[in-house]
Amino acid sequence: MKMGRSSRRWLFPLIGLAAAVFFLLARPVGDVAAHANLSRAEPAPNSELPESPERIVLWFSEGIEPDLADIRVLNARGDSVDHDDVTTQGNPVESVSVSLPDLDNGTYTVSWANVSTVDGHRVRGSFLFSVGEAISGEVELPSQPTFSNPQEPYLRWLVLLGSLSVAGGLVLELAVWRVALSVIGGGVSFITVKRRVWWLYLAGILVLGVSSLGQLLSQSGSTFDVSWIDALGEPVCDTLETDWGRSWLWRAGFFLVLSAALITRYVRRNGRSERPDGGNAVKADYAAYAALGASLLLLAPITFVSHAGATPDLAFPAQLSNYLHLLGAALWGGGLIHLGLAVLPALRGVEAGYRREFLAEAIPRFSVVAIVGAALLAVSGLFSAWAQVTTIPSLGVPYGITLIVKTAIIIPLLVLAAINHRWIRHRLARDDNASRWLTRTVIGEVVIALFVLLLAGVMTSMEPARQVAAREGRGLPNGFVGDTISENVVIDIAVEPAKTGRNQVRISLTDRNGTPLTDATDVRVRLSFLEEDLGELPVPLENVGNGVWVLNDAVIALVGVWQIEADITRLSGFDARAAFRFEVLAGAGSNSGAIRPDKDLGRVLLGVEIALIGVVLLAVGVPLGGWYERRGVMFMAPGTAAGAIGAGLIVWVQFFAPVSVYLQTNPFVPDGDSLAKGKVAYEAVCSVCHGEGGKGDGAGSVSLYPPPANLPVHVPLHTQGELFEIIRIGVAGTAMGPVSGLTDDEIWHLINYVRTLEAPGLQ
Repeated sequence: MKMGRSSRRWLFPLIGLAAAVFFLLARPVGDVAAHANLSRAEPAPNSELPESPERIVLWFSEGIEPDLADIRVLNARGDSVDHDDVTTQGNPVESVSVSLPDLDNGTYTVSWANVSTVDGHRVRGSFLFSVGEAISGEVELPSQPTFSNPQEPYLRWLVLLGSLSVAGGLVLELAVWRVALSVIGGGVSFITVKRRVWWLYLAGILVLGVSSLGQLLSQSGSTFDVSWIDALGEPVCDTLETDWGRSWLWRAGFFLVLSAALITRYVRRNGRSERPDGGNAVKADYAAYAALGASLLLLAPITFVSHAGATPDLAFPAQLSNYLHLLGAALWGGGLIHLGLAVLPALRGVEAGYRREFLAEAIPRFSVVAIVGAALLAVSGLFSAWAQVTTIPSLGVPYGITLIVKTAIIIPLLVLAAINHRWIRHRLARDDNASRWLTRTVIGEVVIALFVLLLAGVMTSMEPARQVAAREGRGLPNGFVGDTISENVVIDIAVEPAKTGRNQVRISLTDRNGTPLTDATDVRVRLSFLEEDLGELPVPLENVGNGVWVLNDAVIALVGVWQIEADITRLSGFDARAAFRFEVLAGAGSNSGAIRPDKDLGRVLLGVEIALIGVVLLAVGVPLGGWYERRGVMFMAPGTAAGAIGAGLIVWVQFFAPVSVYLQTNPFVPDGDSLAKGKVAYEAVCSVCHGEGGKGDGAGSVSLYPPPANLPVHVPLHTQGELFEIIRIGVAGTAMGPVSGLTDDEIWHLINYVRTLEAPGLQ
């Protein structure tokens, strides 16, 4: 089957759309979180150290530009005391360090600055630590400005306005009004409509070009602390060498292709006599379709410097959603701008009958485009809101408030769109007043859409809500509290304040009726950091009476997930055990990464988003003829594909996605349920050689050489990740071969159990 001429023209925008998605896929992404704020530090903020540290190491919430990172350590007089040898680690860079001499006793200030590789924002901060003495009070990290510079929201707004209006106008022209003109055959001046649209294209190109240059100068100025004028020259060149600058160059390249295609089209058609339906301009059409492809590609670099590109563990899903959001805004908002400011005004001098005929043909087609655009905006907007807000308390920060206002303003936009679709559209063919009402409502939609775009520019210039909320402690626990029942003992464990520095561990023991248990002879806890092997030793608690045991000044040095295990030895009855995991936050408000969207949930939501888009496309395609009409197939085919991809992604995440096995992290807390499962696994596959207590004296150990390991001795020498590999693949040169018949989960439960064999009373 030969591809028709019209089908070949649509190859350009389809290639542009596919290339934009490939562009998103091919671009490397890291674990980032938008605005490179301090995640943790060694020493931790407000630490009181007994001796001088060798280095200051800072970790940030996203990749930073290595050449623009800085750390200074100042004494009380403001003199720099570091070795001025700042080094960076990671790709992208996420940690920065500087070495120190042997510091005298006193309080010191760490001042740092960086530039994000994602959004290009410059962030500064500071904190205190002391050597050999106490700090007189804490210092909170300074709050970051709402915007890196006052012009940023308006420049982002203009970039969005220019790019979306041109892309949306091209879709409106090629899929709506030119098709409508060709169907009715004549009576409406194609020249008049074309000229008005051309001026809007020109305005969009000028707005996009000028605002993009403004962004470059503004970014260079804020990065190097100079004015826009002084940014010309070396600051601009240095900025273009950053990740933000490279994204800007990609956008500039697509902008030039877009401009060249539109100018070529205008020059080739200027002065040419044309039929009212535009049918003699076939060759010039290719420039229009090429321009549409370039405009779709141009949207991809915009996502690179957005919050989407800096979503922890979900950069690509968030970028894809953001691209779909921009695409939906172009289809609906960009199309509205051209419809309200070019096409409808061009019809004022046209004879009423032909005007009604044209609108009756064009508006239903635009309704289809607008419905698809609105659906893309809705489903992708929900994903983006979840990714950047994540928790309900995060809605109380500026980003969240702006999001609420933006959502509220969209409601009247939807009302006007519904009026056009349900009431005015059906009266266009017979009532000339309907066209006047259409013009008014469309202009109203355009005004609201422009304001919504302005709010989008404001939001994308702010820090994500989850990051600000985390730093301010909104919705984050002040300490950890957990309780469980083991051997009829109710064990309540509290860790306060569950932040880096000194903490208090408090354990209360009662029976099921709430009566304090006083027969415990020893209570010990083990605190272990699950993200790195720091070792773990049982620490005894002090009995303060009435069933309460306390450990004061438990030092927790690192931010992240910790595990606390409590062993309770009783004079009467069975010994008890409890285990919990909890999140440790940083002191001094440096918790920008404490609220993070869940990776697996995010992938499921992406599948739901894609599937919903497929459902919308199918719902649009069925009334257009389904699989039996060409117009219907244009929606049915991508709708079916999107539905299948979305459903497949959901199934894959739920049942087949590989689970990362971290070196030190056991996914199961060693609670009673896990230990019971681990004991069953141990008795089934291990006890025959290692014996009931794990000492290597099982019935099957007699003929083995070397003899089975004494587990209470050897298990503490290995991390849990190493134990997992030993059980899964065995140990070369010994009788310890791969253990078959156990799932990964059962192996982790087994590890929890064998780790208890070293505890007194649990052998």
